[in-house]
Amino acid sequence: MSPLLAAKSSAVKLYVGNYGMQGLEVDRALASIREIGYDGAELCLMAGWPSEPAKLDAAARRRIRQQPLPIPSMIENFNTLVPDAEHAKLLDRIRVAAALAHDVSPKRPPLLQTVLGGKPQEWEQVKAKMASRLGEWAKVAQENGIGLAVKSHVGSASDTPEKLVWLLDQVKNPALSGIYDYGHFELLHIDLEASLHTLLPRSSFITVKDGRMVDGKAQFLLPGDGTIDYAKYCSLLKARRYRGWMLVEISRQLQTVAGYDAIGAARKSYANLAPRLKAAGLR
Repeated sequence: MSPLLAAKSSAVKLYVGNYGMQGLEVDRALASIREIGYDGAELCLMAGWPSEPAKLDAAARRRIRQQPLPIPSMIENFNTLVPDAEHAKLLDRIRVAAALAHDVSPKRPPLLQTVLGGKPQEWEQVKAKMASRLGEWAKVAQENGIGLAVKSHVGSASDTPEKLVWLLDQVKNPALSGIYDYGHFELLHIDLEASLHTLLPRSSFITVKDGRMVDGKAQFLLPGDGTIDYAKYCSLLKARRYRGWMLVEISRQLQTVAGYDAIGAARKSYANLAPRLKAAGLR
C-alpha cells in the first residue's frame, strides 16, 4: 500500500472533496468540510471547478496550505484512449497538478487520482494501449514528485479488480497505485470480500459510494443510501488492519438533480458512515 496516504494512527480517516461542491468557493468548501467533522479534503482539478489549477493564484494556494485540513488527494478525469495530441495535453495536466500539490502541501503532496476510460467490450483490444499510456502518466507523476492513483469504473474498459491489477502489473511504477471503490464492483455483482482480497493490497486509499442499476445503467447514491453492507465492510477492513483514508464520493449524477444541496450531501454522508466506522473500532 502506498506510503503517501498511510494513516499513522490506528483510525480510518474519512474525507470528502469539493468535487460535489462545484458551486462553492474553495475556502468555503474546505471550511464546511472541516465543520462537518471530516479528517481531510480532496481538491477537484477538473475544468469548471473553483479549484482547477488555473483559478488558484499564489494567495489562494497559500490559504489552502495554511488551513488545517490535510489534502490527501486531488481528482482529475483522464482517458488513456484519447488521440495523441490530447494525450500530450494530459501529461501537461499532470505536471500542472503536481505543481499545485507541492504548493498546497509541500511536506506531503497529495496524489492525483483519475479514471481510465474505454468500454468493457473493448478491453482485449485496448488493454495494451491503456497500459502504455498509464505508464507514461506514472512516469510524469514520478518525475514531478507525486503519486498517481487510478480506479476501475463500471462501464469502462477496466471495470473489475482483476483488470486494474493487470494494468498495475504492466506498469510496475512505484508512483502508481490503485483505488478500491466497491461502489462500482457491487453493481457488477462482484463479491465484497473477494474484491478486497484482490485490490486492497494494491490500493492507496478507499472510495465509498452506493449505487443501483436502473434500466441497465449505473445510478450512484450517497454512501449508506444503498445496499452495501457497511457493517460487513468495516469488519473486513478491521480484519485486514486497514489504516488509511476513506474518500466519500458524491456522484455527478446526484449533483445535477434539482434541489441538490452540496453541504447537505456531505453532511448526510458523514452521518451515514462515521457511526459505522466508530462501531467497528475503526474511528
